[in-house]
Amino acid sequence: MAAAGAKIQKLAEDLGTDSKREDFDEVLGEIEAVRRERFGPRPKSAHGEGAKARILKHLQAHVGEQVYGEELAAISGIQEWARRVRELRVEDGYDIQEVGSSAYVLVAPEPDAERAEQWQLANRLRNESGSARDRIGRYLSESVGQVVNRDQIDYVGKIKEGSRRLRELRDELGWPIETHIDDPSLKSSEYRLLSTDPGDRRDPSQRLYPDALRQRVFERDRYICQVCGRDREKAEAAGDRRFYLELHHKVAVAAELDALPIDKRNEEENLITLCHSDHVRETEKMQKERRARRRDDRA
Repeated sequence: MAAAGAKIQKLAEDLGTDSKREDFDEVLGEIEAVRRERFGPRPKSAHGEGAKARILKHLQAHVGEQVYGEELAAISGIQEWARRVRELRVEDGYDIQEVGSSAYVLVAPEPDAERAEQWQLANRLRNESGSARDRIGRYLSESVGQVVNRDQIDYVGKIKEGSRRLRELRDELGWPIETHIDDPSLKSSEYRLLSTDPGDRRDPSQRLYPDALRQRVFERDRYICQVCGRDREKAEAAGDRRFYLELHHKVAVAAELDALPIDKRNEEENLITLCHSDHVRETEKMQKERRARRRDDRA
């Protein structure tokens, strides 16, 4: 195989530096014609030796290297090679990263067992009854504390925009679902549900803040709660796996935030980062102070 590759490399060099891709594509076309004449059409593969197996074998022979879709198309002999790559990543648990337009890198030769188990769960829930949001909610609930990705969410929901249903769970129902905005170690296509306990639901006011604003404040405060001084690492070291961040007003600006003009509600100077537990306590303290002032005013 290496000798054949060297011959093809020499062939490309023999075309000259002024040759174009079309010139080499023409040569490849001739090679393809010779292959078909010499070996005939590709026979039906035996079980376990089909297109996906050939793609995996090629990727495993080039672990950590960039492999192009054209290579995989030639190796597999099918037009839907990209679907097989997705199956290897989503269903079989292989860490295959897309690094460009139709370019992939297999990070490790063996699959991740946890990834494969997550797909088995996704496959079971996908076939259950209920709405797309119901199925996605069940998937997150059975994967508490684990990172799930957009492909898995879409697969379970049987829709192309499963992330929209996930945002409904977060913003409308208050589920503590983290994204890369809340935890920079997450990728933009990754999510994590931290708890199914109703007591851990997000403060309803959090839906009022745009993601870009939340990210700026969290970054400014270095993702540290400004009351207890913990970040995720410290919280998890102390055994708290339900730690997540929320925005809080340093000075209360109105009883109902959604009644405020956006420019008043979103003043960054008046916003700080708190963990959910401290946010609950600070909000309760603020409400007690507000009730006390109302009693004093009536006295």
